[in-house]
Amino acid sequence: MSRIQKKKPVSEKLKQKAVQEKQKENGSGSEKPVAQKAVFSAKPEKNAVDAKISDPNFFQRSMEYLREVKVELKKVTWPTRKQTTQTTIVVIIFVFVVAGFLGIFDFGLSKLVQIVLT
Repeated sequence: MSRIQKKKPVSEKLKQKAVQEKQKENGSGSEKPVAQKAVFSAKPEKNAVDAKISDPNFFQRSMEYLREVKVELKKVTWPTRKQTTQTTIVVIIFVFVVAGFLGIFDFGLSKLVQIVLT
């Protein structure tokens, strides 16, 4: 089984984009990013950008899910028609063998019960 690289959630991408836009507005787009100080408060402030970043709607999440499904399905190695036919035949034969074994076992037990009861 191969490892799947984790993608950054959409919210992190949007946060990074918002930070880059703020840096461009402040004129520090060409300079190195400035380390931001951590500010802790009892009530986190929410502006329109944070609300949009933290809560993607159902449609956006669904579209992202379907894009990821499409990418993963391209990685699948599908069996050929010949392989599918061969494995189907093996399964059908196995089912008949097990059914025969269970039928014989059931018949033997039913005869044993008849002998014990008579």
